[in-house]
Amino acid sequence: MEHFSLHGSKPFSKIILFPALFFLVSCAHLPMDSRYPGPAPLPLALEQEYSYPAYTGSYDERVLAEEEKFVIKRITFSSTRNLIPAGPIAIDYYDIRDEKKHPVIMVLPILGGNNAIARIFAAYFADNGYAAVIVHRQREYKKIKQIHRVDRVLRQMVLDHRQVLDWIETRKELDAERTGVFGVSMGGIKAALVSALDKRVSASVLALAGGDLAYILTHSTERGVKKRRLKYMEANKLTLDQFYHELETTIACDPMKYAGHINAARSMMILALFDQAVPFQKGRELKEKIGNPETIYLVSGHYSAILYLYYVRRSALNFFRKKLVPQDYSRAVLKSK
Repeated sequence: MEHFSLHGSKPFSKIILFPALFFLVSCAHLPMDSRYPGPAPLPLALEQEYSYPAYTGSYDERVLAEEEKFVIKRITFSSTRNLIPAGPIAIDYYDIRDEKKHPVIMVLPILGGNNAIARIFAAYFADNGYAAVIVHRQREYKKIKQIHRVDRVLRQMVLDHRQVLDWIETRKELDAERTGVFGVSMGGIKAALVSALDKRVSASVLALAGGDLAYILTHSTERGVKKRRLKYMEANKLTLDQFYHELETTIACDPMKYAGHINAARSMMILALFDQAVPFQKGRELKEKIGNPETIYLVSGHYSAILYLYYVRRSALNFFRKKLVPQDYSRAVLKSK
């Protein structure tokens, strides 16, 4: 059986910004649908499906770097429930250098490559007074060889991230009642899952994300996904339709299925009109399933969205200010006038 992976995005290994081109591109920023009735309550059966022994234990810590406003620490601890063989949960904690209690933003990286984009956003949030935690990917996530195990990987991701929320609750310097989640690409897909399944998330920014993972993995033009898809289809003598059917019948842990439980009033989506790595139409469908939250449309593809880095970064911060610390948002608005 050939190796199959959810490796849905390649990293931006070199971030090159062209200011002139940045000002030539445009975008649209739409408010939330005023008719939104609110999120659907999480059924008891779904709560039980994703239940686990809450993390309350010890952890290992080491300092990675010291900056002017924050210290970056690597935190590791064992998971309380493993659906797949996995190592310890690892996070990079951007600890603010003061005695105040801070809101915290959980930053979820893409599934493949390095964490360059996640680090840019985590440092930006920390520079602006929001503690941040980058949740590292488990290497085991990418070692799945059978399609029927993909759903277990997705469920394990949810369990890992819920335990990071447990860890946040143990920290006296963090305001666990003001926890946001931010993710790009596969990170945005994970953020959608956690936002639907854990009500401790107070605000969510889902960038370049979508639902219907069977469709995304079948139709994505991302080079790594295409390569693994073709290998798997050749090894198992599957047509594209058969490949999709296998995924569609085995993946239950999907943002599209849980979207109604995400609070659209506390969510923002960022979609790229020409995205083919996470096809735009699947991002739009997820937006509609959530309830049409506040949305930014970028005139770009998946990777050319890097041109909007500064704009997306500022927009995400302003959204978290508005939802997590309203007085911060009010001060920022007044300062800009």
